[in-house]
Amino acid sequence: MAKKLPSLVGRFDKALTATDHAREVATLQAEIEELRKAQSPELEEQLEVLRAQLKAQSGEQDILVGLIDPNPSQPRQTIPALSVQTLARTLEKDEQITPIILIPQGDRYLLWDGQRRWEAAKSLEWETIRAVIAPMPKDLHRKALLTFVHHEDLNPLDKAEAVVKEVATASGLEEELIPVLLSTVLRRLERQEQVHRLQGLVSDTQSEQQKIIGQLGLHANEEKILLSLLELALNPPSVRSNLMPMLSLPLDLKSAIRERGLKGAHALALASLSEKNLKIPERQARKERLEATEQVLDEQLTVAKTRELVRKIKAKFVEADTNPSKTIKSTSQRLQKLTPATLQSANREDLEKLQRVLKLKLSEVEGLLE
Repeated sequence: MAKKLPSLVGRFDKALTATDHAREVATLQAEIEELRKAQSPELEEQLEVLRAQLKAQSGEQDILVGLIDPNPSQPRQTIPALSVQTLARTLEKDEQITPIILIPQGDRYLLWDGQRRWEAAKSLEWETIRAVIAPMPKDLHRKALLTFVHHEDLNPLDKAEAVVKEVATASGLEEELIPVLLSTVLRRLERQEQVHRLQGLVSDTQSEQQKIIGQLGLHANEEKILLSLLELALNPPSVRSNLMPMLSLPLDLKSAIRERGLKGAHALALASLSEKNLKIPERQARKERLEATEQVLDEQLTVAKTRELVRKIKAKFVEADTNPSKTIKSTSQRLQKLTPATLQSANREDLEKLQRVLKLKLSEVEGLLE
């Protein structure tokens, strides 16, 4: 049976002091975060409840568009122009149905929820936009991230950058170190056959997470990174595989993700069209990558078709090594590197596997020499 999701109904029925109000909104936001994590179909309904409760406290107001500032901690740093244009046409035709949520900051307001509606209102040159007002929560970036990090339409590049920023804040580490340390600790756990112990920790209690992480013999900074990711309801191996590669993409692919809606999996496939892989100058590799990206977007290729396109492009530049003599010479040289010391340090299972392969190949060679 599915776990019953928390209800937001009735949380603002009574009169509250400013402190109580702030606490109630913070609690509501936490419950919304829980809904995000569960990818609940009830989410929009629950958000409507939140807006209604805020409206009951502060009323729905017409706020000057020019008095609203974007949230600098907003994980979604990019909203495609087409998305804004589409919403603008809807607002122009049907007017604004759902108010945005703002946080007062002196004489101005910080945008909490409704960035696309605000952008669309600006494009329509509206003077005002309807909003409800919420008190300033603590840990603004963290709450903004938790609100959006499990949102399906948050592009993976913005998500990766937001996650790194939050982990850096929580751990006190430099942002540039986060991907490196995460990759290092996970590779070591894989070698030790311990990485499976991280599976399922996302749904465990914080104390259980800390207990398991504490048993893995990690450095303090490595523990901080893993625990920070788990607190965001993110699986560390998945973050390493699906999000961290976004940070090292070429600038042209980052721009395509942010400005044209290129998907992360497509971008990772296209990223292999590099100077190193194609064995051509970077300028030429970038040209090939740009043309391939254009084709992917224009033809709306699937990930599989994108990978096939990449394989065809690589085939034009990278000739397969079909010289048997060269292959045999290269293999012989690698075998010679297996010194007695190397063999002695190997475990029995690996030695037996090597023995089977060598016996098989030796029999094939002997058959050809007869």
